[in-house]
Formats: sequence, structure tokens, C-alpha cells
Amino acid sequence: MSNKRFRTTEKAIFIAYCKLKDYPTAKKLTRVAKISRTTLYRHHQKAQTIPLDYENYLIKIYAKTIRNLIKRDSGLKILILRTLIFVYNHREVFKALFGDNHKEVIKQMLKILKPSIIDEWHLAGDLAKMYNIYANEVLGVIEAWGAQGFPKNSIDQVLNDILYLTDTARQKLLPIK
Repeated sequence: MSNKRFRTTEKAIFIAYCKLKDYPTAKKLTRVAKISRTTLYRHHQKAQTIPLDYENYLIKIYAKTIRNLIKRDSGLKILILRTLIFVYNHREVFKALFGDNHKEVIKQMLKILKPSIIDEWHLAGDLAKMYNIYANEVLGVIEAWGAQGFPKNSIDQVLNDILYLTDTARQKLLPIK
């Protein structure tokens, strides 16, 4: 099966899952997604594990993206921007995960990022503190997006948020006089 076809089917399953307000059964999912039961079970073992499957998938592709990015560029601001853009590009998935109270996926993504950064760049002192500040600020931005339902017109806000994160992180690192 081609990647494009697999992704199209996966998206149909996910949209069907999001549309179903009550307990999602295989029968309901296949009807709404317009797929066979065999196809559904080729993608997911159980209908009830779909959010967890997506959470694990997101963490896997995020970790791969971050590893590749660290190899090419060591800018902390760029990694944080990429994290926000990653969440924005997968907003439909994150919206559903937030609705199902799977908010821990964001914390897991940021936990994956931290050791990679610290080990790869040998961060110490203020830079390690800056990462913690960025991670907390980014978590706040993403949770705010989740509360708003990840509005489609928020890409401009992403850039404003990055500028805000950069300024506030610097301010928090300045010694108190």
C-alpha cells in the first residue's frame, strides 16, 4: 500500500473518530470513515486505542524530526519554533487528543527534546535554564491553542508567540539587581 493511500485512510479514520461523540465502535468508525473493518484493523488493533495510537505516532515522528534538525542546526529558538510549527501542522490530531484529555503528549515531546539538546550541545547553566523556560512557555502556548480549538488563522500568532518567548526567556535569565 502506498504511503499516500495509507495516510488518506488514516486521516479518514481519525476524522471519523473525532466526529463520533459517543463510544466509538468499529462498526460506527467504518461507516463514518467509509472503509471496511479489515482496513480499520489493518491500521488499529482496537477502535478505543486510536487516540493512544496517534499519540505514539506523533511522538515518534516528532522525535525523528528533532533528531534530524539537531544534526543540521543547533539553534534553540529554531527548535522551539519547529515544535510549535509541528503542533500547528498536526492541529487536527492535537485538537482531538486535547479533547480526549491526552495532553501529556506535549510534555512527552518536550521531554524528548530536552535530553537531545543537552546531550548534543553540552548545555550548562543559563542555556539549560533557557531551555526549561522555553519548554514551559511553549507548553503554555500549545495549551492555549488547545483551549481555543487550534484556530486556522493562528499562524501569525505563532510568530508573535515566538518573539514573545524569545523576549521573556531573556528577561527571566537576567540577574536580578
